[in-house]
Amino acid sequence: MKKLCLLLMLMVASFVTMAQQNSTIVGQVEMVRKGYNLYFVQGPDKVLVSDGELSQILDEDTFGTYCSQRRKYKLGNALKIGGWAGLGGGLAIGIPGFYLLREHVYDSWGGLGCIMFMAGVGLVLEGIALIPTGYIMRGSSAKKINRIADEYNQNTAVSYRLSPSIMPVNVPQSQGNVAYGMTFSINF
Repeated sequence: MKKLCLLLMLMVASFVTMAQQNSTIVGQVEMVRKGYNLYFVQGPDKVLVSDGELSQILDEDTFGTYCSQRRKYKLGNALKIGGWAGLGGGLAIGIPGFYLLREHVYDSWGGLGCIMFMAGVGLVLEGIALIPTGYIMRGSSAKKINRIADEYNQNTAVSYRLSPSIMPVNVPQSQGNVAYGMTFSINF
């Protein structure tokens, strides 16, 4: 009779474990960041989460943080692109200006070469300042958006487990010194 009960408990535990695995695979949706947007990933598919859905899923403070970090990411991207454009434009204007300036040594800083050279230097300095600023802004906002996605994933990750257990019993009256049972655990 004990063996039959043990076999029955093992069968029930295996069916529950299979059902749990199937339900967590189908029901679990993970949120990830790509660029400055959040996506739901389920299997091979990525679905963009709209702002309306996010405002319902996230609390008000977290949604406000997401919106501000998304604006900061876009601004960092614009600064980075503007910095690279300024650096390239400054080199494209400054180098010919330098050669024109060198040819007209006696112009006393008044000709077209001087204007081109000074504009090129200004654009190169602007690019040197904007490029790291853009990368830093983009990186810090991406990190905070990732943190929002991670918090969502941790809050929705609830798992449970039902498994058979065999525990030794140190009671002298027990015949086999073993107790059979089921263990149920919930992880939040």
